[in-house]
Amino acid sequence: MHVPMFDLRVEDQNLRLHLTEAFHRVLDHGQLFLGPEVGEFEKQVAKYIGTEFAVAVDSGSSALYLALRSSGIGPGDEVITSAFGWVITANAISSCGATPVFADVGPDFNIDICSIEKYINRRTKAIVPVHYAGHMCDMDAICNLATDQNLIVVEDAAQAFGASLGIRKAGSFSTAASFSMNPMKVLGGYGEGGVVVTNDRSIYGLLRQLRHAGTTSDPKKIITNDCRVVSLNHKMDTINAALLLVALEYLPAKIKLRQSIAKRYDDELPETIVKQKRQPQEIHGRYVYPIKTDQRNELKLYLEDSGIESKIMHEPLICDAPVYKELLGDVPVAREALASSLILPSHEGMSDQQITHVIQTVQSFYSV
Repeated sequence: MHVPMFDLRVEDQNLRLHLTEAFHRVLDHGQLFLGPEVGEFEKQVAKYIGTEFAVAVDSGSSALYLALRSSGIGPGDEVITSAFGWVITANAISSCGATPVFADVGPDFNIDICSIEKYINRRTKAIVPVHYAGHMCDMDAICNLATDQNLIVVEDAAQAFGASLGIRKAGSFSTAASFSMNPMKVLGGYGEGGVVVTNDRSIYGLLRQLRHAGTTSDPKKIITNDCRVVSLNHKMDTINAALLLVALEYLPAKIKLRQSIAKRYDDELPETIVKQKRQPQEIHGRYVYPIKTDQRNELKLYLEDSGIESKIMHEPLICDAPVYKELLGDVPVAREALASSLILPSHEGMSDQQITHVIQTVQSFYSV
């Protein structure tokens, strides 16, 4: 039985119909750039996250870059972030002219507060916690530290749409936060997309300029070169926003399915495997299901022989990437995590038979 890591086909006929209807509505009104669906998507995202403002952009990468830049991150600044994750986090920092500083992670894959403290100096301007796999960082501790040290917090919540701690959603803890709507994410679009959320009106105003080549975006198109700040084009297309509005309607059911798969894995996978812990009162975003095992490579091959795709994510560590080789960090826990971690398929497209096949195959590996 084949079990893919992700399955991006749209087989739900009701969903296909709603997507097609949304597509045709955009074709009918013809506003392919910054049409009404973009504004409506922003309104619904802000309401869902619990922030005043949301700005839709063309990718999660753009979202993090613009969140940092609109928060005042620039040349000469140092920004502390996790060494364990996708390189775009560091690239967004570097693209602002700042220097990424790589902190270690804890056993749960998320940035470690003690490691953050170790790297704070007079050049430190911000902290960028990454909610790895959709698991919330200890935001209370991070925000308290940032307040004590007069630092900015910008959440990289690319993998955590729908995650929460208590009554607060991921993205609502910081000065600004970024999300990805890549098709593999829980709120996945049908192409690249991203959103920045904030409660700061001045940041919101700057974000709207930065996403549109630094211009004031004159609705009447009389003045098109009224550029106030140097920037590029980061706009979300109207069709993408229209399809994401449909995805938002299906989000609760999608989250429920991913949570049910994670619960089966939590309950039925062998105790030999280390599973990602959750905080009290946390709802996990469930982008992917990471595990740790001393027999990672052997297990991966065993799964492949049974038709099950798995993935080693984020290799090498960001601080070991050639472009950041001069910024090597003291990150022993992150190195151990990279050597032992594996991602199991856990998407809503899986059948009960596929989920059972994954569980039984892992159980069989450890029984041998």
